[in-house]
Amino acid sequence: MNDTTPINASHTVTARLALIAGAALLVLAFACCFLVNEAEHVLVMRFGKPMRAVEQSGLHFRLPVPLEHVVRIDKRLQHAEIRLSETLTRDQRNVIVPVFFTWRVQDALTFHTAVRDFEPARQKLDALITSARNTMLGRHDFADLVGDERAGASIPALEKEILTLAAPDASKQLGIELITTGITQIQLPEANTESVFRRMRSERKREATQYRAEGRAKAAEMKAETDKQATFLIADAKREAEELRGKAEAEAAAVYAAAHGKDPAFYRFLRELQSLRTIVDKNTTVVLDTSVAPFHWLKAKEGDVNPVKPVDATVPEGVPAPTIIDRNP
Repeated sequence: MNDTTPINASHTVTARLALIAGAALLVLAFACCFLVNEAEHVLVMRFGKPMRAVEQSGLHFRLPVPLEHVVRIDKRLQHAEIRLSETLTRDQRNVIVPVFFTWRVQDALTFHTAVRDFEPARQKLDALITSARNTMLGRHDFADLVGDERAGASIPALEKEILTLAAPDASKQLGIELITTGITQIQLPEANTESVFRRMRSERKREATQYRAEGRAKAAEMKAETDKQATFLIADAKREAEELRGKAEAEAAAVYAAAHGKDPAFYRFLRELQSLRTIVDKNTTVVLDTSVAPFHWLKAKEGDVNPVKPVDATVPEGVPAPTIIDRNP
């Protein structure tokens, strides 16, 4: 029994030493290991100086504290708005244009070196985006902010311009990726609202006057063109009418000539009757010489050359019988 006691004591000491060594190794492993999740960047710091950034999620190693420790930086999207301030458009209009922005940490080392924390980062971004907004407004007139897309730049285009101006500086100087910038509203300073409305009304009146003048000029131009075309059409119509009238008169003359050639005496008789129709109308008192044509027909008797019926039967229908005073009874 005395021989086995030292052996048992030796095993006990060995077991204790192994347990202590295991515990030490476990403590050392915990001291040298750290976990990185998907929503954060991790900086490994050595004596307060950043040595490397860890972006891959999972288990990683470092030297134990106090040689090295880790700083965790959230890489999820952040949202903020710039402070309200007045600025001028290109046409010297005072406006207040609030802008919101979303961002996230892109480069942990640059971010930690430049600002270290989120509140200073928001202040830096506020200054960058305010400057970009002022630059954008200085390039555009007030009408671009309130007009539709057909009249000028649209609000989405202005927001994109702000992002384009601010994003490179945010990335280079702060290690921050700007995701979006947006205009929440367009306000006018209360002291300037009435003067702005007055100028807007004046400009709209000037534009309306210009449009009316252009419309009148266009109408005059269209009227002149229409009058010219109407003159051409009327001239062509008159020319055609004259041609048709000439052809008709030629045909009528040919008919008259043919009729005259067949019976000259009868043709002369008809012409003389037509003359009577023209000369004599209702309630006409005629003093005439019945020995002169065509009035000799009024006293023609049966048996004369080219006899006709007595005068009361020779007056064409529709011509009232005249009162005749014969100078040659």
